[in-house]
Amino acid sequence: MADVLPGGEPTKTTYYGRPLLKRPHWDRTVTIYLFLGGIMGGSAILTLLADGEAAGERRLARNGKYASFLLSVVAPGILVTHLGRPERFHHMMRVVKVKSPMSLGVWGLIAFSTIAAPNAVAEAARNGHAPRWLSAVGPRWLNLPMALLGAFIMSYTGVLLSATAIPLWAKGKYHIPAMSVCSALAGACALHSLLLARSSAPETLTRLAKMGVFASLAEVVIVENFRHYAGEFGKPMFEGALGQRFRNLTLLAGSVAPLVLNGTSILKNRANQREHSVSRTLVSAALTLIGGYVLRETLIEAGKLSADDPTVSSRQPR
Repeated sequence: MADVLPGGEPTKTTYYGRPLLKRPHWDRTVTIYLFLGGIMGGSAILTLLADGEAAGERRLARNGKYASFLLSVVAPGILVTHLGRPERFHHMMRVVKVKSPMSLGVWGLIAFSTIAAPNAVAEAARNGHAPRWLSAVGPRWLNLPMALLGAFIMSYTGVLLSATAIPLWAKGKYHIPAMSVCSALAGACALHSLLLARSSAPETLTRLAKMGVFASLAEVVIVENFRHYAGEFGKPMFEGALGQRFRNLTLLAGSVAPLVLNGTSILKNRANQREHSVSRTLVSAALTLIGGYVLRETLIEAGKLSADDPTVSSRQPR
């Protein structure tokens, strides 16, 4: 009897009655891990870029350090939950495998956490929420290595997928990491726009909107290029109910809609209209975050469908 996919359609099988490749048994925890990991790395980059003395820039730097630390605590917990047994996370730290994206990703996450923690403690001390002397544990120059590690984590989440035998993911070994980076930066801008939406920081909100729009536009360009480049390998991602959901929630709602909402403000630089910008910021940021999550979910679910199709799994993507 043929297996049935989540959408109710029977799988395409070989004449042995089974798909040629074993589909990954990745549930929603992996999607959440990839999504939060990208925002974590993007928050570190925004912390480095928020180098001004204006109140909005200081709030952005503060929120970026806190978000980087909190997400660096949550992400390993989600990863351990997915592994099923906590000792498996420990076993991954016994060696460093330079050619293994998973091994480098774990060590990158650990290195990021060791910097994000003192950075957050020092920020709390500077804001009077911890003893003043603790501000010395996180000198400001730590923002640079944290941002570099953040950039690594943003791309690693895409490399982790593409370094596999799953046809769709293998075909996207260049595109998937690139769209992951763009989506992660757009998601980080959206998160921090939400955190600053009701504060008196119009200039900072405009900067975040600009970076978010440009990152989303780059993501759309990369996705469309991948659509043509992938050919039949990309059908699970761009066709059927899954493809329609991806197109509606990620490309249209998550990228085009924020551009329309923020475009007038960006072009005319009318950031002083705070009452109007609050609702616009909240809606556009929420749509961007939803679109970023659906991107990761689509990549994973489309990868499962790709593994079930023997017409592409029997050939090595070029």
